[in-house]
This record gives sequence, C-alpha cells and structure tokens, in this order.
Amino acid sequence: MLLKNLAILLLSFYKFAISPYILSQCCYAISCSDYSKIIIKEKGIILGLLLSFLRLLKCTLMPIKNNLHINNRFRLFIFPILLFVFISCTNFEHQGGWSNVVLDPDNESFFVSSNEGKVFNIVTNDGIPRINWSYPDEGKGTSYTDPILYKDSVISAKFDCRGKNCEGEVFEIRKSDGQIIWVKNIPSKINPRIEIYNDILIFSSLDKQNNVEDPKSSQIYLISLKNDSNKGEVIGKIPVLGEIWSGVYLYDGKIFVATMEGSLYIYDATKLEDFSNNSLDQISIDAIDFPHAINSQLFFHENRIMFSDVAGKFYSASIDDAKTFVEVDLGNWMIAKPVFHNSLIYTFTLNGDIITIQPENFEILETINTDKIVVGDPKVLEIDGDEYILLPTEKEGIEIINNSEFDKGNSSGRYSTEKKLYSSPLIFENNLIIHTQESELLFFKVKSRDLYYCLDLNEEKICD
Repeated sequence: MLLKNLAILLLSFYKFAISPYILSQCCYAISCSDYSKIIIKEKGIILGLLLSFLRLLKCTLMPIKNNLHINNRFRLFIFPILLFVFISCTNFEHQGGWSNVVLDPDNESFFVSSNEGKVFNIVTNDGIPRINWSYPDEGKGTSYTDPILYKDSVISAKFDCRGKNCEGEVFEIRKSDGQIIWVKNIPSKINPRIEIYNDILIFSSLDKQNNVEDPKSSQIYLISLKNDSNKGEVIGKIPVLGEIWSGVYLYDGKIFVATMEGSLYIYDATKLEDFSNNSLDQISIDAIDFPHAINSQLFFHENRIMFSDVAGKFYSASIDDAKTFVEVDLGNWMIAKPVFHNSLIYTFTLNGDIITIQPENFEILETINTDKIVVGDPKVLEIDGDEYILLPTEKEGIEIINNSEFDKGNSSGRYSTEKKLYSSPLIFENNLIIHTQESELLFFKVKSRDLYYCLDLNEEKICD
C-alpha cells in the first residue's frame, strides 16, 4: 500500500511540476500519467507499472521508431535520452477538436467550436459551405464544448492553460451575427458538457490544486440567462468532491455529475432559483459511491441512468433510486455514448467491441469486435433498407459497420481521413460532416462516401 501511494504521489508531482514543460504528442485521450495513476489504483503497483510502461512504449516510442533513422552505433546512446524526453504522453498544447457539429434547424446552418477556442457559424450557399462569422476574432486556448442553442443565441465555453494555471471563459453570442452578449471569466478549465434549465446555465469546472496532496474538487457553476441586471452573472456554485471529466447532465428536472473518484451526485434542478452557497442541502438529492472511477458519458433511457467505469463495468441505475443498480462487465473502457436501437442498448468500448445488451434483464446478447479504437459517439445510418453503425475512429475516419442480419459486424468501408477524430459525425440530408481534431470540417456525400469539400476553420479557408 505504501509503494502504491508513493507511486501515485510521484505521478501527481510529475504531471503538475514536470510534464507541463515537456511538449510531446500523445495518441491517447487520457494522458499516460493519469492512466498510470488509475491503473496502479486498480491493479496494484507491479501490474500497474507494467501496464503503464507498455502504454508508454505504444504511445511515444513506437512512432519515434517508425520515423527516426539513426546509425545503429548511436542507438544505445540515444535511446535513454529519448526515453527521458518522451516519457510524457501528456500534451499541454491543447488538442481540441472534440466539439460536435451542431445543426440549427431554424435556418439549417451549423455551429462548431474549434481547437483554438473559437465558435463558427457555417452556412451553405448553393451547396458550398462557408464561414458566416466566428467569435472571438483571434483564437486563444481550446474548447471541448459543443455549442448549445438558446433562443436567438449560442452559448459555448473555452479555456487556456499555462502550466497548471488555467483560465476559462463561458459566453453567449447572437446567432445572426456572432456579436457578444456577455462573457464570464472562470478561474479554471471548463468541462465539456453544459446544460440550460429555466434560464439558468449549468456547467462544471475543476478547482485549482495548490498542492499535489490536496484532495481534488470541482464546482458546478450557475449563471443567470434572464434578461435583467444579473444576466451573465454567477448566481451560485455547487462544490463537488472529486474531478468531473464528462460535465453536467440534465434529465427529468435533475442534475447529474460523475467523478473520477467514483461518485455519482444528483441535484434538484427545480430548486436552483432559490439556491445560494449556504443552502446546498436544499438541492442535494443523493450521492452514491461506486467502486471505480467513472470516466464515461452518462446515458439516460426510460427513467434509468447508465454509465461505465475504468474497470469496464457498465451500470444501469434507477433515476428515482440510484442506489438500486445492476451491472455488466464490458471487459474494457467505454468513453463513447451508447445507442438505444431496436429495443437494445449498443455499447462501444475503446478496443472496438460492439456489445448489445438487453435492457430488461441487463444481459449481454452479442459481442462483435471491429478492431477499431472508438473515440467518438457512433451513429446509426439507414441507406436503401440496409442498416449501418458509423464508428468514429481515432485515425482512420468513420468506419462503416454493417448491422444487417446477414452481414452483421463486417466493415463496409469508411468515410476516410487520416486526421485524428474525437467527435461524432453529423448526418444532414445527403451529407455527412466530420470535425477533425485540427478543426477541419470534412463534407462527404452519404451514399458515395466522396469527400467533396474541406473547410479549414483555423485558417478560415478551403483546406490545402
């Protein structure tokens, strides 16, 4: 136990004191230092360190091996240097490009947050996409937040980090021209998912740690959206013990957040208007502890909440009594959102398993391995009577998996791109739109799968 705690403490010190100053590219969404802490907690010091070392080899040294051409007699000298320099998988140059493309049904335009923290409004004239406006004028930082539509405006968030110091912004802009309505500074990272309940904006932010041994905590911010003197102002903050990674979720008048400490917190959204910092008990409904860190999105269906933890367990709990839950072992991590289709729950693990679950008895019916790393939310697509599952993969575009009875699980090709993806595709009319990590918008024809247009958001021009 002492060695395990010491290893976790050293990893925390490394992440906050050393890693921010070593810029390296990581092929994983969860950094190697965070992964190591989690796996050591779950598997113990010996197996945890072994799995961490294997992940480091795959993450950093293998790409170097493929691209580095060195004389053999220098390899023994260079290898220890490379091991030291590239031991960090954490990339503190923001990745971004996690935002999904959001359709505005009123005027059939699109909104997306770029990896530089800008919000773009995309319109199509004669079938040709173009940028109508962007906010702000210059990108600074990054955004993992999907823009959300609110009346005649758009609300989004971004943040910027220098070392372990992060500053966030949440803002409201007019849909018509991108002019700012209000902007609020937040002294930390802003987590991906934000919600609105009765003219109150709800989002979560990580608290700054002054010392590595301090317990990690978060805040749920409440911002007024009413057209009065308080518009854009913080009207309350809900303290949460633990790191919130997936943001806040709103369902049936309740707020749900899950933490990397394995806790699920539930609050009463109907009492937010009367909330003050001294009345937490008034809105708190429940807090349930699970055995492992909750790293997945939350999913709601027929008065039940579902989620996965880092041990690969998938849970289904009652909305009214979350202590009453069932579980099934998926065998791997899941970060993508499940799909409820044909009266079944489709889950998608990082190693490419598509696992169908019967919701009534919560039993696994079928497991199909696609050998793909699923990093975004899959979509179901029907074309000419055939049914497909679209899997956003990290480096190979959108894999098309047949879901028809006689060819289930086989690949039918892909919407191909070598750019990294962490977002879900948007299907609109006869088009499929992909947002890459480098903030390029790729426009495909759904049936032919032809890429017919590429828009570089950061350069605000057609892709080279």
